[in-house]
Amino acid sequence: MKFWPLILLLSLTSFSCGRSELRAVTFKFNERIGWLHGPCLAIADANLKAGTPVTLVVMGEPPKILNAAVQESTVSAATCPALAEERATMSKPGNTFYSLQGRTISLTEMAIAIIGSPAMPTVENGVAKVDLNQDGHSEIFTSCASSEGINFYVWTDEPYRGEPQWTKYYYLGYDLVANCP
Repeated sequence: MKFWPLILLLSLTSFSCGRSELRAVTFKFNERIGWLHGPCLAIADANLKAGTPVTLVVMGEPPKILNAAVQESTVSAATCPALAEERATMSKPGNTFYSLQGRTISLTEMAIAIIGSPAMPTVENGVAKVDLNQDGHSEIFTSCASSEGINFYVWTDEPYRGEPQWTKYYYLGYDLVANCP
């Protein structure tokens, strides 16, 4: 009778060994996701090094996926539209700004940037997606306009349902036609 705990433990171990489970990895959304206006990245990570790979999800219909790399940090409005006088006060808190090298986006385009993505995002049915934390659920990338700025979001599985994994607001300083759901 003394061996029943050992038999129970061995039974449970052999049962669980036959199952395959997805194991999520830690993906620090606030440190590894940022937004772009033109060739300038705004992100909470102040320690990115030159040459760090960046995957861009360029917002549009359909979205485009591009690769780039960090060039250097910048404080210049000439290379970073978010640092223009009318935007800087709202853009700076919590962000470090970087210029990018390689294939970047035009001055008018907006994007969500992923630093060190574990997989390349794909565009399916007009939606950009990738499983960043490898939990079996896709992260979905969206943006929408408010009355004076752009809201960037990363959702799990379905946009505009539940709480986003990551969200940032970029104040543009002029009136827009709001289209956020």
